[in-house]
Amino acid sequence: MDISNLPKFKYHPNVYESGEVEFSKGVCDCCGREVEAYVQSMYTRENVDCICMECIASGAAAEKFDGDFIQDADPVDNEEAREELFCRTPGYISWQGENWAACCNDYCEYIGTVGTKELEELGIADELFEEYDSCGGYDDVRKYLAKDGSLCGYLFRCLHCGKYHLRVDAD
Repeated sequence: MDISNLPKFKYHPNVYESGEVEFSKGVCDCCGREVEAYVQSMYTRENVDCICMECIASGAAAEKFDGDFIQDADPVDNEEAREELFCRTPGYISWQGENWAACCNDYCEYIGTVGTKELEELGIADELFEEYDSCGGYDDVRKYLAKDGSLCGYLFRCLHCGKYHLRVDAD
């Protein structure tokens, strides 16, 4: 499918390559149009199976279904950024629900899943594991972290200073 005409997302620039979007025919529960790219869920009391990318990007789905696409995020003092992230950005797939990183009073862009190998290849493993360990998360993360594994890393990058941030989740 040609994704060039689909909406772009500031905080999730790789959404079409990362597995969150379903590429098949569906009927959007928000606008009623037949679409070929959609997400299958959002945090709402309504029963939704198909939300097109346009209804996410415009905020129409969040408004119609009184819901969000992100479960949790670091706090920021920026209501505009919060609205864009929670109401107009598709989430990422994780074991326990998204936990979006923030830096420089804005949300970071989500890069994708990583393990220790990928972090070492990027040359950022030492810094990220030191930061992670100081927060008191899972034990032995460096030893067991595997891309898309039972102990998985979620990599973010600040849109302002370029610093990387790691979130970890387990099944």
